[in-house]
Amino acid sequence: MAVNMDIILAEWRARSLAEYRSAALGAEFLAWLLRQGFASDTLQLAQRFVANELDHADMSFEIYAELGGDDDPTSIQEGTLVIPHGFGGSCIERTVLACLDLYCIGETLATPLFTAMADATTESGPRQLLERIVADSETQGALGWAVLAELMERDSKLVTRLAKEQLPNYLSRVERAWGLLPEDWIEPVGPGELRYGLIPRARYKREFYQCIAEEVLPRLDASKLPGRPSWGKRPKNKT
Repeated sequence: MAVNMDIILAEWRARSLAEYRSAALGAEFLAWLLRQGFASDTLQLAQRFVANELDHADMSFEIYAELGGDDDPTSIQEGTLVIPHGFGGSCIERTVLACLDLYCIGETLATPLFTAMADATTESGPRQLLERIVADSETQGALGWAVLAELMERDSKLVTRLAKEQLPNYLSRVERAWGLLPEDWIEPVGPGELRYGLIPRARYKREFYQCIAEEVLPRLDASKLPGRPSWGKRPKNKT
């Protein structure tokens, strides 16, 4: 079975970087929560989140190196390791924006995607890591919703206003990243690449729309925020 190792290496390099960046942003987010005196249970959840992301990054880099990668994916510019949301705004405003985008939306979407990656993975290193990530997904996915609940208790008017302003943009961005399949797309992931934890673009698309419909939007609505209305108002992407 032919395997394109260039694609596999590129994917695991990107995952190493993504996990490392997630740990860095999670640490900054934790610092914001500490500064604002969030509940101890929430702070401990954020601490576990960061520890898990660091473990995921280390394991991803080990896989990348074992597969033949010969550079350090985490040697990146410092500016990419900071939360970009709401520069110049208050700490609580920045917390709301990052919470909605990175954690309520991003981490909720990550769970089914990593589960899909694990489905056909047979190589031991990738399989072990993906099983670990799936096992950690309850903690990783819970952080945003726990923070959101506390934010709503503190200032529901502020949270609702920011959600109305920004949720359509956040939802459009993740749809552009995971939900679209260009008409001229040539799928590079076949059975050989599946063994190493890669999935085809069509699988990303299917998991994305299912999770948006069954998890993200209903949970936003249940939090008294405009989930489904924001989806309807999102800027439309072109394929």
